[in-house]
Amino acid sequence: MKLRRWAGMTVLAGLAATLAQAEPPRWSVPANARIEHLSAGMEEGAENSTDKEHCGYFKLSAEEALTYLRSATPIAEQEVHDRVDWASCVVRGTLVSGKGKQRKEVTFVISATLAARLHDPVNGLRYLVCEGACETKINALVEKYIGQEPK
Repeated sequence: MKLRRWAGMTVLAGLAATLAQAEPPRWSVPANARIEHLSAGMEEGAENSTDKEHCGYFKLSAEEALTYLRSATPIAEQEVHDRVDWASCVVRGTLVSGKGKQRKEVTFVISATLAARLHDPVNGLRYLVCEGACETKINALVEKYIGQEPK
């Protein structure tokens, strides 16, 4: 009886170690990528939120959105609850690469908290976070909009 319990604990410990060492999700932006359908506003379903008056400063140009997408780090869906805060102020768009039959589109929503949600028709829903050097870089880009009148 004790041997089975010990063997079960060993298997659980091995499984936990394997999960802890699992590779993070991969994400890369192709060199020929571009941004289409870019807009800033409120998260769907939050359009009537009182946060709306504070969202005017959060916007990114197509080039800045590409910088974000190239600099942010993918995280596993299991980490989202613990690592991601989401604000109603968002920038949304489509990351496009390739042409013709090789065209690939990934829609994205970037929150003012610098977390992002991606929907890739091939890989499904994915999440990015922008921390460290990425956060410093993107905050510097966003700061230029603070104090400007929202359009």
